[in-house]
Amino acid sequence: MTPLMPRLTIAIPTLNRAELVDRAIKSALAQTSPDIEIIVSDNGSTDETPAVIERYVKRGLPALRTFRHSATIPVAQHSEFVLAQVRSEFILPLSDDDFLEPEFVAEILAAFDRHPESAFVYTGCAVHYEDVQVPALVGPPLETGADFLANHYAGKREVCWCACVVRVQDLREIGPLPDGRVLGDMFYWTKLAFKGPVGCVPRVLSHYILFRPNKNDNISHGTSPLVWASESRLLADEVIEALDRAGASPEYVSNLKTASTRHIARSTANQFVWTRIRGASRPDALKWSVDCRPYLAWTFPAVSRLGAAVILPRKVLRNELLKGAARLAASRRGK
Repeated sequence: MTPLMPRLTIAIPTLNRAELVDRAIKSALAQTSPDIEIIVSDNGSTDETPAVIERYVKRGLPALRTFRHSATIPVAQHSEFVLAQVRSEFILPLSDDDFLEPEFVAEILAAFDRHPESAFVYTGCAVHYEDVQVPALVGPPLETGADFLANHYAGKREVCWCACVVRVQDLREIGPLPDGRVLGDMFYWTKLAFKGPVGCVPRVLSHYILFRPNKNDNISHGTSPLVWASESRLLADEVIEALDRAGASPEYVSNLKTASTRHIARSTANQFVWTRIRGASRPDALKWSVDCRPYLAWTFPAVSRLGAAVILPRKVLRNELLKGAARLAASRRGK
């Protein structure tokens, strides 16, 4: 029987993704740990999503609570609504297109039990590029928040929000995503990293659907490279300033500035690729390349990806992306 006060909530906001939310709910219900509740909130779907959710409601599952909005509300407002319904200590915000392995919750709660001082805990994650699964880079069972941030900007940590469990109270204290921000996941875990050490379960226990066959509906893919670059720079500057105020050494701060500049250049170049595959024109990409110059470090990874995004036809660019993902997956599996 589900406890009256579960330890962890799997929160699934959804909108017009009937088939995908069905998979997400199934993966939540398949958890080996009974110490959970599952919240599914439909943000005004007009497809078969309500019928999918109703099938689970009719089963009378004690761990499942559902909500439906008659009209679609802004994403940030919907997230705040879902958070307000949570009764547990911990929360996993699970996008409706992502899903979990059955041991996810049990492993996460065990990690918090071993290290209750953790600000948050994340697991290994399979990042899906159509049929290719690339294992994300992870860290040790526990590292300081400062080390975690430094390793993230150095390209040694790849954190997916669908693999992160955080304390509900911490999210409430941080508050909603500020107006105009779009990089919500990174906004929250950069704030959380200042609250304590970061825990990790290295097993791949979560699945992040980055790129679906014949679909371009990942929200981040539609963000313009200029918005991506400017907000990434803002987040990095906030992190650097906070660490500087906290007494980080000048050498650490200097290294972090260099690493963050390279990270922003790489991720912005990636965003050029995503927006082009999604449908942006070459003239759009050329204009953005001029607008983004203040944020681009002219390293080989950034230049090569930016050049490919501007020059290659969309179909060729997609094929090259999938080939690169396959090579990366093979190299990481071989380690």
